[in-house]
Amino acid sequence: MLFWTLFVFVGSFIFSYQQNFPYFFFLLNFLVHIPVFVMFTYWVVYFLVPHYLLHRKYWQFLIALSFSASLAALLRILISRYVYYALFIPEVLYPKEWINTDIFFLNLIWILGPAIVFSMFKYYNNWISSQALTNEAERKQLSAELQTLKAQLNPHFLFNTFNNLYVLALQKSDKTPVIISKMSDLFHYVLYECNSVEVPVSKEIKLISDYIQLEELRYSNRLSISFIREVENSEFLIPPMILYPFVENCFKHGCSNDPGSPWIKLLIRVRDNQLDFEAVNSIPSSEGCKKNVSGGIGLANIKRRLELIYPKNHQLEIRNEDCSFFVRLHLEKTEFNA
Repeated sequence: MLFWTLFVFVGSFIFSYQQNFPYFFFLLNFLVHIPVFVMFTYWVVYFLVPHYLLHRKYWQFLIALSFSASLAALLRILISRYVYYALFIPEVLYPKEWINTDIFFLNLIWILGPAIVFSMFKYYNNWISSQALTNEAERKQLSAELQTLKAQLNPHFLFNTFNNLYVLALQKSDKTPVIISKMSDLFHYVLYECNSVEVPVSKEIKLISDYIQLEELRYSNRLSISFIREVENSEFLIPPMILYPFVENCFKHGCSNDPGSPWIKLLIRVRDNQLDFEAVNSIPSSEGCKKNVSGGIGLANIKRRLELIYPKNHQLEIRNEDCSFFVRLHLEKTEFNA
């Protein structure tokens, strides 16, 4: 209704201004011919396009469109002659010819014009709607995939932690009660904080600190570890357990296989809307300094989570260098869509 209302009133005004002729007569002209415009436009938009053009039947569409437009142009000429001129225009102003090639093609353009414009608005609106549905489906798919990855991540965390406790229990270590207390804090984070979409970086740092203390009890003085925190904003939000697997990887693939004096260096820096994280661990010389450390399911899941949450706002660098394994993660804060 809005389209046809604008078509009638704006179109008649433009022609009245160009021809320097009373507006009322052009308004009547548009109103008299509006049924032809509407019928032809809807015939094209709701029948020819979906039945032929959208099914890639291009020749059938062109033939049907040409035939329909020709009939509509002829109908417009007849209505102009026997309705508009007969009812509203003095005979002295009648044209010398009612139909010729120029008049036919002029009416053909008049018929096709509004149909083309209407089709553009119609299918652009359909495209916007389909894009919205597609984006919503993608968001739901990404959300489901993230939930699956988190469901895989938490059991992976529990498995490794219980494995550490099992080793100490076999050794009948006096440190076992202390480790159980630390594990209680870790489990609280996994069971409650991991259900949140985002958590303050301070909570992730505490998780890492508790885990490091747990591992230090197992390694005693044999392990050298440095954990630097340069956090200007402790409320900086990140997805839960997005950094922890990198730290766990340092112990699992570095320290646990090193009978000597393993070392780990960690750095977390938060400035403005950016977070930088670095983790470097030694690689046992007995296994070869160029060993390819894959990281297993934990590291693979984190890579996938980063791709889903920060598709264009993260850089992850993983490499072996000088008998060490190096990880660097850079995040730029964006709206979290999971």
